[in-house]
Amino acid sequence: PQETAICLPFIRRQIQLADPDILVCLGGPSAQALLAVSEGITRMRGKLVDYDTGTRVIRALPTFHPAYLLRTPLGKRLVWRDLLAVEALLAQGGSAQGGGKSG
Repeated sequence: PQETAICLPFIRRQIQLADPDILVCLGGPSAQALLAVSEGITRMRGKLVDYDTGTRVIRALPTFHPAYLLRTPLGKRLVWRDLLAVEALLAQGGSAQGGGKSG
């Protein structure tokens, strides 16, 4: 929608400034907007995708939105697996290049 198009440059800049090791996209709309994909969240969730911040490439992981989990409690198990994958990536250094940020 129009709101997404207006806000997307600001969100991208905030991500660049925060310089995260991993980006977790909660829900389909955020994943589709940030990762420039049209696939639905059910197909995307749990699959690591490269996200270019403009200064480096980081890993992004789409998963279900918390509101979805309130309506569909069985999805919590899948999101828990996704969060465990994020934890493992952070333990390994996190970034797509395998080193994470220094400093």
